[in-house]
Amino acid sequence: MSASTLSPVRSTVPKKILFPLLLVPMFLGGVDSTLFNSIAYDLPVLTDSWRLWFIDGYTIALASSVVLGSRLGARMGPGVTLAIGLLVFAVAGAAPALLDSPATWTTTRFVQGFGYALIVSSVASVIGGLPNTAERTLGYSLWITTYSIGAGVGPLIGRVFVDIDAYTLLFWLPAAIAVLCGVLATLLLRDIDLGLASSTKIDVASSVLAFLGFGLFVAGLQSHGEALGRVLATLAGCAILAVFCVRQLRSRDPLIDVRMLPFSRLGACSLALVFGSACYTGSVFLFSAEVDSLLSILPVSVLALWVSLGGFAFHKLQSRFSPVHMLQVSLATCAVGLVVAAFGGLWPASFLIGLGVGVSMASGDAYLLGSVPPKDVARAAALQETSLAVGAALGVAGFGGIFATTGSVAGTAVITAVLVAVVVWTLRYNRGVLTA
Repeated sequence: MSASTLSPVRSTVPKKILFPLLLVPMFLGGVDSTLFNSIAYDLPVLTDSWRLWFIDGYTIALASSVVLGSRLGARMGPGVTLAIGLLVFAVAGAAPALLDSPATWTTTRFVQGFGYALIVSSVASVIGGLPNTAERTLGYSLWITTYSIGAGVGPLIGRVFVDIDAYTLLFWLPAAIAVLCGVLATLLLRDIDLGLASSTKIDVASSVLAFLGFGLFVAGLQSHGEALGRVLATLAGCAILAVFCVRQLRSRDPLIDVRMLPFSRLGACSLALVFGSACYTGSVFLFSAEVDSLLSILPVSVLALWVSLGGFAFHKLQSRFSPVHMLQVSLATCAVGLVVAAFGGLWPASFLIGLGVGVSMASGDAYLLGSVPPKDVARAAALQETSLAVGAALGVAGFGGIFATTGSVAGTAVITAVLVAVVVWTLRYNRGVLTA
């Protein structure tokens, strides 16, 4: 394993400046996680399956490069990678305002996703490197809260700018904020060094395999193209991902330690994270498909509030239920919420889905990170972040693909509820010992 031999150099930036500098990009990421999901059908350049690709290009790049971003941060310093990530995020984010084809729009989203991978890994490194435990705890709590607030206001911001026919500002404004944060990060954080905290091995080949394999797999879920082509894309994606897994098994310092994924160990937690994240992003996309006003988007917007409530509920309930039961009940709540959305109303459905997603993601995080020895926490965290990003992409592709086929929000909600129920049933076969 390659590692730096320098002693860590901590940031001397006052926390009242450091935290906002780190958290503003997290707010932008939260907004982006729901903004384009909720207005994809209102963007005139996007047609057919390009809507799904425009959203998923971002999350595919994020899922396949977030660990690579942390390695780059360990080598160059998180302050440098944060500044680079913000610059890439800004340029790629503003580019659609100057372009006029769905293909070029989607290409910029892939690039922007890579930029955000650098951002999120850098922010995690800087917060994790704070010398005081109370400061680290405060930093992580503010991170989650800021991201959730961004995710909640994303649909509202999108609907406001679409209604006033100023959707191009949705590309320019975040880019301007990201540029400003990038300049400040360059000036204030460039000397931060992680020292011995992380591996610095750069495995570009594995990242390329992950990108191609996951991208082709998601392509098979899209509604665009002939059925045979989508099946072949899925098979090719699975084959490339298999090569990726073999490469990781043979590596002494893997990007993603797939040895952790046996179902009796951490596979159940990772599965819960994938499906919890998928239910969230997929629901935002699905329930926004037929909204036409600021008022009708409100149930979608408050999903983020219920997700935060679910995270709080987990900490109150974990001592009363076994880990596997927590994972099962939380995902079952998501499934019930989807059925309620099909046959009831969006307000109660958003509450149930958000609560279920919040508990499943909080429990998945806690059990995944809590069930490994301290020496493996960094690799478990890489698995955690990748699982969430994978779920975000699969949710939009899966929900969107089913909706394109059925043409019905209710039908899509029922079908996805059945799929989640299958996962709930599968979790009962976990025999591992999970701890938070």
